[in-house]
Amino acid sequence: MKTGHMTTGSETTGEFDMTKDEFLAQFSQLNSHIETALASQDFDRAMRIDTARRNMLHDFAAATVPDGDKVFFETLEKCAADNARAITEMISQMGALQRRAGHQMRGLSRYRTHQG
Repeated sequence: MKTGHMTTGSETTGEFDMTKDEFLAQFSQLNSHIETALASQDFDRAMRIDTARRNMLHDFAAATVPDGDKVFFETLEKCAADNARAITEMISQMGALQRRAGHQMRGLSRYRTHQG
């Protein structure tokens, strides 16, 4: 993340030298990295990236005066929805894996019983 002053258009308003577009690009990139980490079930990495993303959002919000930019807020909401979807999908996949593992264990148990 850049340090210096945040710019919204041509004015500086805080601790970062980052336009809203630059912020959204970095925020979206972190969001994609979270989805990749979740898809590969690397939960520690997902948590670290999410912490960095939350800190970036907090710092940006503290340094920026809200201007009612509808596209900006819609983009943030889309990122949140994308993360929720990725988490829901991961939970669904884990449930399916758990059911398959349970089925295989019951089959193994029946096989052992039959062999004995």
